[in-house]
Amino acid sequence: MASTTTGEAVFLRIPDTPSSPWRIVVQEFDSPAWTLYEMTFGEWLLAYLKGRDVTVCSRNFAPDGPFYEFLP
Repeated sequence: MASTTTGEAVFLRIPDTPSSPWRIVVQEFDSPAWTLYEMTFGEWLLAYLKGRDVTVCSRNFAPDGPFYEFLP
């Protein structure tokens, strides 16, 4: 659903049950390794924009500020 400036992919994790919240999974660009973040996408995005380490190995936190692109 999103990607970081260094290529990590950000996915929404499907909940185990209908009443469970959606969570964030970040996958490293060149590896099958992934990290689960027990937070909503909004919480994750805010943490990323504030400079918290919520990616697998990215250290440049939104250097150009937030932006979006239309998908092809």
